[in-house]
Amino acid sequence: MNTSAWFWGLLALVTLWKVYAGGKLGLIFDECYYWEWSVHPQACYFDHPPLTAWMIGAGHALLGQTPLGVRFWAIMSGILLALAGRILGAGMFGPAAGNRAGILLLLAPIFAGNALLMTPDTLLMPAWAFAILFAWKGSREAASPGWWIAAGAAAGIGMLSKYTMVLYYGALALLLLCSPGRRGKLLTGIILAAGVTLLFFLPVLWWNSQHAWVSFSHQLNHGFKNEHHTLVNFQNLTDYSAFLVVLVSPILGLFCFRSASTRLSDERFRFLALFFWTVVLFFAFSAAKAHIEANWPMAAFVTGLIMVAGDWESYSLAWRRAAVIVLLLADLGAVAGVSYLLLPKESPLSIHHLSPDISLIKRFPGSEKAKAALKQGVGDFLSRIEEFLGPQVIAETIRTKFRESGADFLCLSTYQLTGVMSFYAPDLEPLLWLPDHGRVRFPWINDQIWAGKTALVAEWPRRGPLYYDLFEHLQPAQPVQVGEIRSPLFLSIGHSYKPENVKNR
Repeated sequence: MNTSAWFWGLLALVTLWKVYAGGKLGLIFDECYYWEWSVHPQACYFDHPPLTAWMIGAGHALLGQTPLGVRFWAIMSGILLALAGRILGAGMFGPAAGNRAGILLLLAPIFAGNALLMTPDTLLMPAWAFAILFAWKGSREAASPGWWIAAGAAAGIGMLSKYTMVLYYGALALLLLCSPGRRGKLLTGIILAAGVTLLFFLPVLWWNSQHAWVSFSHQLNHGFKNEHHTLVNFQNLTDYSAFLVVLVSPILGLFCFRSASTRLSDERFRFLALFFWTVVLFFAFSAAKAHIEANWPMAAFVTGLIMVAGDWESYSLAWRRAAVIVLLLADLGAVAGVSYLLLPKESPLSIHHLSPDISLIKRFPGSEKAKAALKQGVGDFLSRIEEFLGPQVIAETIRTKFRESGADFLCLSTYQLTGVMSFYAPDLEPLLWLPDHGRVRFPWINDQIWAGKTALVAEWPRRGPLYYDLFEHLQPAQPVQVGEIRSPLFLSIGHSYKPENVKNR
């Protein structure tokens, strides 16, 4: 089988599909939020380093204020990740394994989705892959120090995307411990790489020093806050273990753990496994205290899938076929789901006509606990669907109501809604304000200029927080049903804004 032809053919096909879908599919909340960042370039932001915003700005310059402009570099990241995996796999295990690694990284659900939507993880993944590739090159006998400089640059790009790139140096520290006889040379290379990474990261350090280190403290609290006040939260660990297996499809996930555990006597697998286990165990420690999102440990499976590609022939033909079938079914399901979302509103099959009555769940057989879980699951699914379908029509409705109200500015309830308005109602962007942590999330907004002014207060996708203390008088919020959107929009008028009361929020 010509694995090279398969790789390039699938790369072209997947990329063309993502260009089409990425241009048609509405932005999700996080993408809208990062869009607002891109309108105001900074050296760092409250939640994350700046690279996501910078690259959205670059995409905007190329393709205008369009969904594809926001997602252009997300799509490019998928190409870069597949190429990095292919080069590393080929260098370690041969050309066929390299093509296989590239294909797996291209089609694995978590990476396929990550390379369509623009988030901080999007650019982290190719940066992580190239940093590992260059470190492998640099660790070879008689290798040029230039490989470590390249590794440091790739890691620096990763650090500008998401702070978890620092785990790369945790894995390199383990490599140093596991490499007796080579530690002197490795240490020199790692120090050289770290110095280059630090140079890339200096703008983030400077920004944080000017903003009370708010971005660092936010992420530390976000990932390690003990939510249940117990020494170990076993439910979180169970959930974490479950989704670790399914991130790249269940059988491939098990293959990753098998190869990372059983092939450590081979230097190539040991090198890759260090990056796998560093990420997996770090987030296992975090999961013992806090809830872990599925995307957080995804970097582990970059080297996990490369190990599987190199170890492919060790699995029986039946298991290999099963892995490929499950992977393709997952991808076909995802493509079908996205295609369904892209159906025109006029189509009788469009999801816009799907309005299930969640209350009917109470008639289903089973325990009340099971019914409540089912209701929660259906509600979460519909809320996720509304991320793609709701923002534009919500923004248009708020724009109309704002003009009718005669208000001076827009007071919003969530950072998600702030981002939605910024992208889909750009004419109102200078009038947006988020009192709830808005001064750290959006430090470029000066809400003092609206002191004593009137605001249209909009709440969506959820109610609250209540802003009664921020106005002399705030009318009761009135629900506005918008099209087929399940979550109502709540609007009210606030008179005589008091910015001095924001400080306690």
